Amino acid sequence: MGTVGRRVGGHGAVRRRRSRARRGRSGKRQCHRGSRGSAACRPRGARGRACRSAGRRRDRLTTTLAGILAIDKPEGWTSFDVVAVVRGVLGARRVGHGGTLDPLATGLLALLVGETTRATERLHTAPKVYDALVRFGTETATDDREGGTTRSAALPASASRIEAALAPLRGAILQVPPAYAAVKIDGRRAYSLARSGETVSLAAREVQVHRLEMTEWSPPDARLLIVCGSGTYVRSIARDLGRALGSAAHLAVLRRLAIGALDVADAIGIEALRAAGHDAAVARLRVMNDETLVLPRRYLDEAAGKIVAAGGRT
Repeated sequence: MGTVGRRVGGHGAVRRRRSRARRGRSGKRQCHRGSRGSAACRPRGARGRACRSAGRRRDRLTTTLAGILAIDKPEGWTSFDVVAVVRGVLGARRVGHGGTLDPLATGLLALLVGETTRATERLHTAPKVYDALVRFGTETATDDREGGTTRSAALPASASRIEAALAPLRGAILQVPPAYAAVKIDGRRAYSLARSGETVSLAAREVQVHRLEMTEWSPPDARLLIVCGSGTYVRSIARDLGRALGSAAHLAVLRRLAIGALDVADAIGIEALRAAGHDAAVARLRVMNDETLVLPRRYLDEAAGKIVAAGGRT
């Protein structure tokens, strides 16, 4: 009888030792996949780290997602706001954008998913197409409507004078970025310096403006079609156009119509994407290749008015 009692007690002791072996110093039970501190799965400890097994399984489900997703960004959203929503819909952590849009701008935002994020810099080099509304009469600190007025001047005398002033802004030109830009000066962003009250002095850089045409003149606003290369600031075009005319101007409205072969007509809005859900978002992913970087000839040859009309400004 005593022998039986010792055997039962022995099994209980083994069970207790095994149970203790599965617990960390905090007393929390460990994951069945490994011991405390293993690389495969960490226990819930003093730092509050949960078992990562389920997370790793979810990651494996999303690692195969790759491609470009074309989004029609609404006004008021930052590019990173859009990235956050797409990450949630796709369940993917690796999501980036192929060229930012300021909050006031709308239109095409190309998001790169998964392994395609490695091609971000390549997509940045693709030509871009914009529908811009330039407002004459005032120049602002930010060169767009969000900044305070720094200078006022009379409106241009006529549409023909505006068209003549556009000519020097085409082709390979030297352009000074806006003071409120992401360009770095001694390791700090220009906009950060400007916001802190420091004087920002940026050097002119060569950019390519492939096409620049006025599609509408309704004083004080001129509507422009702009096809440009990487690094071109539409805000600077508006500012420089005003100065060239002896006037003052800033960017009032901006809509991006295309990046290379990606067109805003093929993009989906944020709310529509949320409503469509994961599977529909995955189905919209496009393969990134050399053809993605090529701008269709119609943006250079087709009537400017027809192009901006098809862009669906909101």
